Parts: sequence; C-alpha cells; structure tokens
Amino acid sequence: MTEIGLPRSTTSRAVTLIVALVVLVIAAALWGISVGAVAIPVDVIVNTLFNLDGEQQTYIIIKSRLPRMVLALLAGGALALSGAIIQAVIRNPLASPNIIGINSGAALFALGMVLVFPAIPVAWMPLAACIGGLLAASFVMLVAHYRNLSAVHLALIGVAVGFVFQAGVDYLLITSSDSESSAPMIWLTGSLWGRTWGHVAISWIPLLALSAVALLLSYRLDLIALGEGTATGLGLNVPRQRLILLFVATMLASVAVAVVGVMGFIGLMAPHIARRLVGGSHRLMLPVSALVGMLLVVLADSIGRAIAPPIEISAGILAALIGAPFFVYIMLTTASET
Repeated sequence: MTEIGLPRSTTSRAVTLIVALVVLVIAAALWGISVGAVAIPVDVIVNTLFNLDGEQQTYIIIKSRLPRMVLALLAGGALALSGAIIQAVIRNPLASPNIIGINSGAALFALGMVLVFPAIPVAWMPLAACIGGLLAASFVMLVAHYRNLSAVHLALIGVAVGFVFQAGVDYLLITSSDSESSAPMIWLTGSLWGRTWGHVAISWIPLLALSAVALLLSYRLDLIALGEGTATGLGLNVPRQRLILLFVATMLASVAVAVVGVMGFIGLMAPHIARRLVGGSHRLMLPVSALVGMLLVVLADSIGRAIAPPIEISAGILAALIGAPFFVYIMLTTASET
C-alpha cells in the first residue's frame, strides 16, 4: 500500500496517466496557439515563447493567443474540479455547475455589473459572478435539502433555476443597446475571443488558490463517499465539510464564468471521463479531472478557430454540442442503474 492508502499499481498507473495528460494538454495548447486566421508553425511559437534565435511572432502569440490559452487552461481545470466536487458532495452523477444553475447565476450578476454599473472596474467581475453563483447554488441546495429530492429531480430543479437566471440575462441583453450588448453576447456563449492579460490578471490568483484548496480537501470527498455515518464515525463534521466543499466548487465555477463565459457541460463531462480513467478515489480523480477539463476547453477553443478561419466558433458552443448528448447518456445510464 502507498502513503495515500491506494494500491501501488493503481497509484503508478494514475501517475503515468497524469503525465500523459500533461503532455497532451501541452501539445494541444501549442496546437491551439498555432491555429487561427494566421497559421503559425510550432518552431516560431517556441522561438517566441523562449526568446530564441529565429523567426518570432511576438504580437500574435504573446498579446493575443497566449492569454486566451492560459485562460482556457485555468477555466477548464476550474470547471472540471467544480463539477467533480459537486457530484461527490451531493452524490448525484447528473450534477455540474451548469446543471444546478451556478453558471447562469454567475453570468447574470457578471453581466449586470457590466451593463447596469459600467463605472465599476472590470476587476470586480469575478466577485459579482461569485455572488450570483452562490445565490443559485444556495437555492437549489436548500430545496434539495428540505424536499429530499432524488438525483433526477435535483437536476431538474437546477435546470429550472438556470432558466430563471438565464431569463434575467436575456432581459439585460434586450434592454441594452446594440453597442453595449455585442461583446457580452459573444462572451455568454463561452468564448475566449478578445481575452487579454487583464482577464488573466483578475482570475489566476483566485482560480489557482481555489484549485489548490480543492485538491487539498480531496480526502474529505473520499470520506463523504463512504456514507455520512461512516464519515462521522471517522471524525468528519459532514454538514460543515459539505458546505465548505460546495462553497469552493461554486467559487471555482463562478470565477471561470466571469472571464470565459458559460462553458456548458465541461463540469459534467470531465469528472465522468476522469472516473472512467482512474476510478472513484478523489485524491487521484480530482487532478485527472482538472487535466481533462483543461484538455476539453483547449481543444474546443482551438477547433473553433481552426474550422473556418478567420471565423471563430465559441468553445462553449462546441462543448455544448458534445455535452448535450453526453448528458442524455448519463441520464439513461443512471436511470438504468436505479
């Protein structure tokens, strides 16, 4: 047995898989930087990033594509971790930040700050998104707690809450002028278009800090998975830990939404893929889930720019095209198992 209580063969396999995923994420990121309206060879990218001798494309790579790639990595990992935590805490394979309304709540408050209070600095957008995400999550979880809802019913309540917040988003867009709503409409589709180092600056610290907290608390998810009685017997205050974990998950998703918009289903797909790869131990599943989320967002953004340059298809649109059938699959398999 290893230090974390898992078979050595399982840990070795997980480490190998994590290394492979890191390599895939780096390769996907390099490819993503190379595609777009202007195709850039990989050797030029390397020369530019490391200031080596040879041809360089400083403006396109450093000013345009690198910040959006950094945000894709940060947001993809954050959404995946958020989804994995939510699924574990409420023991619902259908749950994700998108399904239980967190993304829509965060989007409404972030958009409201931009359109209703334009004088407020954009650096406050993550805070506004966090308030909206917390309101949505709190309402769904309170209803689920007092009504003792099943997994399917909780997902339906979350979808309904999401629709309510989405109606608020639509109202703000309709009542604003075309010049005010054009950029937010692109952002709401889950697009990395126009993302700059300024967006990285307001999000990287909270996203990295929250991700680190999530990984450090992974063992508590393993205890909760044993059942409330067993976890309590092992000294865990289950209600308090659930609140802490849900708070971290909500903050992760909300800050991600603030800077990259609504990327539906990343938080649903990545944890399921990670669980298939390394099993249910959250000490292994969470980092794998984060890497899978990074890979999904990087590929969605890169493919969206590579399909028909200079036209860009939002990463959120491509994620939804894959995620909607995936959600149906999870619904059907969950129903067949119950």
